[in-house]
Amino acid sequence: MNASLAVVVGLIASLIAVITVLHRVVQGGRTPQLRALGAGAVFSFVASLVRVPDVSALLVFGGVNVTWPLENILGMLCLYLMLCYMHFTVDASAVAARQMLRHLTALLGAGAILVFLFALAPHSREFDFGPQGRYTAGGSPDTVVGPIAWLILAVYLIYPLQDLTRVSLRWARKAASIRWLSIALGAYALGAFISAAVQLHVLVYQVALLVPDLDPLPWPEASVEGPPLAVAGVGTMVGLCATGVYSVLMTSPRLRPVRELLHHVQLWWQYRVACCRLYPLWSTLWQALPSVALSPARSRIADCLRLHATWNLHRRIIELADFLQAFRRYVSADVGELAERLARERGLDGDDVAAVVDAVVLAVGSEAYLAKRPMPDSVVDVVARRHAVSALDHEARHWLLVSAMRFGSPVVPEVLNAVRERVLTAEEGDVS
Repeated sequence: MNASLAVVVGLIASLIAVITVLHRVVQGGRTPQLRALGAGAVFSFVASLVRVPDVSALLVFGGVNVTWPLENILGMLCLYLMLCYMHFTVDASAVAARQMLRHLTALLGAGAILVFLFALAPHSREFDFGPQGRYTAGGSPDTVVGPIAWLILAVYLIYPLQDLTRVSLRWARKAASIRWLSIALGAYALGAFISAAVQLHVLVYQVALLVPDLDPLPWPEASVEGPPLAVAGVGTMVGLCATGVYSVLMTSPRLRPVRELLHHVQLWWQYRVACCRLYPLWSTLWQALPSVALSPARSRIADCLRLHATWNLHRRIIELADFLQAFRRYVSADVGELAERLARERGLDGDDVAAVVDAVVLAVGSEAYLAKRPMPDSVVDVVARRHAVSALDHEARHWLLVSAMRFGSPVVPEVLNAVRERVLTAEEGDVS
């Protein structure tokens, strides 16, 4: 990714984050987390702005261009504030406060050292991001102060970046039900991880510059670090922007219709996916007993293309329940007891046991129906093992579990084989 494009994307994303987070704070969300996020967004935007060449050219005070220390200090502050936001959101307040105190101590120490080293050689090409600077053009350092400053910066950055990666992934796992937020946090974690990995190259490069017997590495530092840092910058800025947008979207009274619309869209998608996932089980049963289905689709693709997700899922669950009631008349009670016992022996309980029994009833019953076996005197009870559920999402969850057990549980083929052996033994007895 082009570095200038990454700067533009970072500017846009951080500006959106600034606007959305500050809007949330003004609306009454003055929590430590949101204040840290708002300040982090502001520092991120300013740090991205500082790197723009036209802006960097203006940052000259007393004949010294202060772009290098200003950008790095702003970036370090942004990292610290984002860690505050993450930790105070995910961890208990006391735990987060202790962690952030350690980070603040490291930040103040590293920042003071970097400013001091820059002040020793402010005109050095080591601190020039332009085409004549050592970072871009390569070559030997003109002062030992530069590599030492870069080395200290890299050592410090690894500490907050690895922590930011871990806490972002932890929050992403907790927010797994909110898919887009989880993805945004994952993007943020990826950006932080890439940035931390780049610092290892910075360390090696500075060591090569500082050791007298070693020649400078033959490539400019920017040629290796620029592309991954551009990708990392886009990832972190997109993650920062997404957290700000999410904060406003979930709390603003004016956006309540949008939240309701998104909720309906999410439900529609979940119902549609559930209906498609239930198709293999439904199709297997429909081939055995076609009369149960109402206007069945001609193929799996046609079934998944149906748009009325709620009605389709409701209809599918009714038909699956009808299949179960039809086939259970061909399954004796002891078969259900055998399935339950085998399921519990494998460590299953509750809804999992009920799903295994239903899967066994469907498998054994459909086979017995097709083979025209006589109905047993005592049939299996498929209701006693299930919790009382009536909501569509609860029923869908149960049938998805039944489908998973039907095609994935070893209990089903084991019971099927036992029933087949019993039938074969009975038939041999009748012949003799």
